[in-house]
Amino acid sequence: MERYLLGLDAGTGSVRALLLDVESGRSTVAVRPWSHVPVPGEGGWAYDFDVEQNWTLLAEAVGEALRRAEDAPAGVVGIAVSSMRHNLVLLREGRAVFAVPNRDARASAEAMEMAGEGEALYRSTGRWPSPVFLLPRLKWLAAHHPGWLEGATALSIGDWVAFRLCGEAATDFSQAGESMGFDLHRREWLWERIEGLGLPPSLFPPVLPSGKCLGKLTSSAAQELGLTPGIPVAVGGADTQCALLALGALRPGQAAIIAGTTAPVQMVVDRPMVDPDRRLWTGLHVLPERWVVESNAGAMGEPLEWLAGLLYPDSPRPAARLMAEAARSRPGAGGLLSTFGAQVFHASAMALPIGSLTLCHYLGEAGGLSRRRDLARSVLEGMACALRANLEQLAALAGEPSAVSLGGGMSRSAFWSQLLADVLGRPIQVSEVPEASALGAAICAGVGAGVFRDLAEGSERVARTRPVAPEEEAGRIYAGVYAGWRELRAAQAASHDLAAGLVLPILAEQGAARAPRPARFHPRMLVTAQLDEGSLSRLRRLGEVEYAPYRETLRVLTGDDLVEALQGKHLLVTEVDVVDLEALERLPELRVVVSCRGQAVNVDLAACTALGIPVLHTPGRNADAVADLTVALMLALLRKLIPADRFLRQPGGEAGDLSRMGQAHEQFLGRELWGKTVGLVGLGAVGRAVARRLSPFGVRLLACDPYLRPEEAEEMDAEAVSLETLLAESDIVSLHAPATGETQGLIGREALARMKRGALLVNTARAALVDEEALAEALRNGHLAGAALDVFSVEPPAADHPLLALPNVIATPHIGGNTEEVAVHQGRMVVEEVERMLAGERPHHILNPGVLEGFSWEGPRRPVERAVLEALPRRPGPAVSDLQQAGPLPPVEPSVPPPSPGGSGQVELVLRLFCEKARQDAALNAFAARHRVITHYTLTDLGLEFYLGFREGRVVAEVGAPPEPAEVRMKATAETLDGILTGRLSGTRAAMSGKLAFSGDVRVAMGLQRIQGDLVRLYTAAREEAGGIDFSAPAGRPPGGPSAPPEVAGDPRPEMVRVIDELYRLGLITATGGNVSVRIPGREECWITPSQLYKGDLRPEMMVRIDLAGNALDAGAPAPSSERALHTELYRARPEVGAIIHAHAPYATILGLSGLPFLPVTTEAAFLGKVPVVPFVMPGTKELALAVVRTMGKSPACILQNHGVVVAAGELRRAANLVEMLERTAQLILGCYAVGRRPAVLPKKVARMLGEMEVL
Repeated sequence: MERYLLGLDAGTGSVRALLLDVESGRSTVAVRPWSHVPVPGEGGWAYDFDVEQNWTLLAEAVGEALRRAEDAPAGVVGIAVSSMRHNLVLLREGRAVFAVPNRDARASAEAMEMAGEGEALYRSTGRWPSPVFLLPRLKWLAAHHPGWLEGATALSIGDWVAFRLCGEAATDFSQAGESMGFDLHRREWLWERIEGLGLPPSLFPPVLPSGKCLGKLTSSAAQELGLTPGIPVAVGGADTQCALLALGALRPGQAAIIAGTTAPVQMVVDRPMVDPDRRLWTGLHVLPERWVVESNAGAMGEPLEWLAGLLYPDSPRPAARLMAEAARSRPGAGGLLSTFGAQVFHASAMALPIGSLTLCHYLGEAGGLSRRRDLARSVLEGMACALRANLEQLAALAGEPSAVSLGGGMSRSAFWSQLLADVLGRPIQVSEVPEASALGAAICAGVGAGVFRDLAEGSERVARTRPVAPEEEAGRIYAGVYAGWRELRAAQAASHDLAAGLVLPILAEQGAARAPRPARFHPRMLVTAQLDEGSLSRLRRLGEVEYAPYRETLRVLTGDDLVEALQGKHLLVTEVDVVDLEALERLPELRVVVSCRGQAVNVDLAACTALGIPVLHTPGRNADAVADLTVALMLALLRKLIPADRFLRQPGGEAGDLSRMGQAHEQFLGRELWGKTVGLVGLGAVGRAVARRLSPFGVRLLACDPYLRPEEAEEMDAEAVSLETLLAESDIVSLHAPATGETQGLIGREALARMKRGALLVNTARAALVDEEALAEALRNGHLAGAALDVFSVEPPAADHPLLALPNVIATPHIGGNTEEVAVHQGRMVVEEVERMLAGERPHHILNPGVLEGFSWEGPRRPVERAVLEALPRRPGPAVSDLQQAGPLPPVEPSVPPPSPGGSGQVELVLRLFCEKARQDAALNAFAARHRVITHYTLTDLGLEFYLGFREGRVVAEVGAPPEPAEVRMKATAETLDGILTGRLSGTRAAMSGKLAFSGDVRVAMGLQRIQGDLVRLYTAAREEAGGIDFSAPAGRPPGGPSAPPEVAGDPRPEMVRVIDELYRLGLITATGGNVSVRIPGREECWITPSQLYKGDLRPEMMVRIDLAGNALDAGAPAPSSERALHTELYRARPEVGAIIHAHAPYATILGLSGLPFLPVTTEAAFLGKVPVVPFVMPGTKELALAVVRTMGKSPACILQNHGVVVAAGELRRAANLVEMLERTAQLILGCYAVGRRPAVLPKKVARMLGEMEVL
């Protein structure tokens, strides 16, 4: 349905995309903050506008708004843009060659020179010369970069966005009127003045009325924004004047305050007015025959955010928090007055914004919170006073306003709106949509698209405001406050001028100190660490990103695999991949390695340093996660949560048994954190995060850290003490120190003995800090009341570990840093560090800062002599975890998975053949020349074991135990191992799901991934040679060999007939349409339905046995299904598939015909995951079969666009169930669309989890 108008607002601090539903009037808004890049060497006053990065942010905002609005992409009928004023984008040959935001002031000298003609310019343009206006900027460019002006067009940022949308360059009257180069009386460019400056007239774009159709959305822009090409793009306007439209401020005498990043105050007038005192600006409204006079209160939103950040540093929304606390203070703010954060405008005497607070410690009630509330309110009251003073300046020139409206971000606060009405002493109209500028742009879009006759009609239909009347008592108080404020401000003028003179040189010095930025380099990056989508989007703005997270690929890159993956890449973002010297030498283009670890144990730091490769890391990335768990464990110990939970689960408990409640109240009497002394051993990132969380509980915090200064502890509300004092005085001791030689065994017998009797110990740091045997003894004898442990010396610990046997111990399997949000934290850190590296700045978290001198993204990497590399100190190599890097772990027997059926004779024969083939295989022997590792496999259900490895350049493999200790040990049932070695089951996923037990050197094991394909090839060949393995047979069944058709006892054909009858009754296959097959285990054969026989009356003997080339194998059998190629190609491509059904399911077929996607609308639908669609290919052809194989990939199902569905599963019953699931889901989806509703889908996390369960 065509009903949306898209208004884009490119503001000072962010870009907004607003979708206006014309029918309902509802708005959907998405925002992306942006910042402007300071230019070094320009005295601190120069800023660039990054056109490409900010276009990407705009596209992201549009995409989010479209996703949140129902049916929006196809329903947008018009687009227009508003933008900040006083900016410039120089467009030449369709490309922006120079772009600056409104805060850029590098044309200060030119503005000062033009001030000599200020009176004349002010009378004609309404503007006194300032470096932010167009003419001084163009004059600066003519002096410093004259070549840039040749063939160029000067646009505002909003005009540039419109050009990107439709390819047409123009501006509107409101933006032109802000340029100091436009005659307000004649409403045209000041051509004589322009000629006098020597500027080419072609620089100045045509000026068109706001709302006029500028052009149509181009295909390229539509693709980038997710819209339909051809949408009309209308001329927009300046952000403040567009906001007037949204507020309904169209008639002379109406005034508006747009309180956002800046706070312009404008009044509509019916003729150009010039202030004789030169305090005001005069400009053009977006409405024809209307002008505006303006008194601008300056950057009010920015100082508010700045101060709120100081007062509420831990708040995610500090400005909102300031507003909320200010509301708790009384009018008059306890006597405090503020002139901070807003100005009374003086167009011809601009000054640095300096403000003051009349702080006096005698003022305000006792208690810090009350005083802070008064301070917050005084700042807001001062800002409201400044707005009143600016409004009075307008009234002095244009008369008392007939109405005052309020819009902008600050209008979201009902408290601020009421405060402003009280200070003004008059009613105000507050916009229902704070994003007034974007809404005004949407009105322009509606005119350009023909939805509204003109801007006035659009404003009348769209503008929605609510009245806010002043409160009588507050108004009386504020009359006195305002009088005092004006008097104070006048008295402060001289001191503020003095302060500005002291501040300006410091600002200039800061700007000069900025290092020159190098030319932007766009690196090619491989990211295998888990990052959130927001961080990935930011990285993609910086360069080319290949994202292959190890949690999804289930791969850890080492050796050859790492080298292959990093070919042509400049930057690696890793978490577990092992980066060693051998790989680094083979990667000459690699420039930077980022390890998403607190300690980059997976990277050879010495080798990187020798090669000049910076190694960045992400300390504290999981600090919040670990801190959360730490506090949770403290509370669980104090409140006895674990035994309390178990109590309710005890068998035999009856509902309403009050004696059990009494038992619970006595047994689980807990303690509070309030009033406890908590000792933190280590106050690094995690320790500080724990301290922040504990402070509101009312605890006394002690901290012991040899690198901690007393004032740092005090900053965290902690006392810096010795370890002895901490142990003696703490009710809870929490460990957050690193594992080093100094801290090994830190909490041993003596330390435990010093602890208070009845104290608690929490360790979420490193097991090496604690003597586990001594801890167990202290817990058994009652000296300690309890302990909570997330780390153990061997992980995971055995089930019979002494600590796990104690009832006063809470144990978790090292999950402290394992949260979804860690990807967000480390993603943010990675992006910020990469941005610094690309900007030529020193990264904050670099492990080898010495390599930065002479570092370059381009050209040859730092040369290094071979002797230097060979002289690197002998040390443990990089490892997947710090436990492994510390040295070899003691041998640990992996847990034993449960048994499975199967014949040991068959399995042993396959294994012997497999080992023999492995020893003779050329590919494995080539691998053996570079590797030394043995893997010991144990088949837990059959008592069989074998090994495969590489020694002295050759393959060693045999049934039985290895002759020497193996580096890698694996235990699994025979059926699980068979699945891994045939490629039907991922070994990594099997380990994560508990089907495969693994121990040993993770780094070495991951290196074996490279030969997994060879192992599958050899094992499959051995399996075929042995005649396969029948896991449905009881253990001990002798191995079988090739034979004629299977005996009836194991015959799948009766079940095939039952399934076919079921599907036929359900209408999922027709009398002659649809086919079913079942693979014959251990053979390259399958049973398939016959061709052209009535499906309602099939019998087992009618099924046809074929090989995987499609040939019938039994004389006299019916012709096999004409779709047999579809089945055989799938069996050949996917060894794990045991049964295939091609059904003519009607609802699923309609999905394919209509192009509607299959969606996870139910839990059973989620098991199917993504169901791809195969475009039409002639039925019965090999082309169709290959298309199905290619499209399905590893999916269990696909839809044939004109020919039903195909489902593949491990066994026939499951395949039939999936067909029915798919059809039911398709019926639900089509039903939703039939009633005009988009189907609701499961959360992505749930759908992904269920899909993974289906894969397993």
